[in-house]
Amino acid sequence: MNAFVLIHFGNKQKYLELEIYFLKNLRTNTNNDIIYLYSIVDTPVIFINIIKKYCTRIIPYDDNNITYNVKFSSFYTHFNLLRVCNFIFAYKLTQYKKICTVESDMIIVNNIDDIFNLNTPSVLLLQTIDKGNILENYKLEKNIENFEDFDINGGIMLFEPSLEKFNICLEKLKIITEKNYKYPNETLFLFINEYIYNLPYKYNGTKHQLIIIGDKYNIDIKKYMSIIHLNATEYKYIDIIKDNFLTTLKKRNPILFYFINNYKKEYYDKNYDEIENILNTI
Repeated sequence: MNAFVLIHFGNKQKYLELEIYFLKNLRTNTNNDIIYLYSIVDTPVIFINIIKKYCTRIIPYDDNNITYNVKFSSFYTHFNLLRVCNFIFAYKLTQYKKICTVESDMIIVNNIDDIFNLNTPSVLLLQTIDKGNILENYKLEKNIENFEDFDINGGIMLFEPSLEKFNICLEKLKIITEKNYKYPNETLFLFINEYIYNLPYKYNGTKHQLIIIGDKYNIDIKKYMSIIHLNATEYKYIDIIKDNFLTTLKKRNPILFYFINNYKKEYYDKNYDEIENILNTI
């Protein structure tokens, strides 16, 4: 059995809202388990009670003195990027064959269970836009001398659980915090794996590259994509819909507009009242 894993920390209602919308979207596009990992340090009990109905299981973890209460100068100001390294707790889910960590700033376009047919460990290698085939699940060797040359997006990571790997992560995190890497979770993933496979772009459609990939490979990106990722921005698909940015987006990025507009019709509009009622109880 395999599982998708969403990792939570913090008490911001905005992220809870995004998670509920995302989990509804994910549930209709997978037959696998959905695990919600939450930090016991700062996740409100009411968040846990709300989120239960949208997941297969909710599992606590303790990141105190691991990524929380640790000196680190985060590149992002709205949250501490070091805590995105909490993906390491998914390595402890050894009851599953493969784990796919996901983030809530994504739109699932269709069933994505076929992601578990890919080789592991897999992550999107952005440098392959110019140097290789970003559509393929090919293997790339790496070593300690060249790992910093890798440009990856860790929004989705596919790997096999392992307690040994979890313990290695704990050791490598010391280096991550000492050197204050800009993107700690991605650097850590590279640190702990001797080799990695490219995660085909269809499973992590980073928003800035959508048009570029369609043109470069001469594919219909609207039919090709499985997951759209609103990475590298504080404004997610819920913000775009709520703040009426769709008209502006249609001119700037018509491909991204297409996916968010479809999402609005299929998920946002249909679930808005339910989710607003839930949020108003907090």
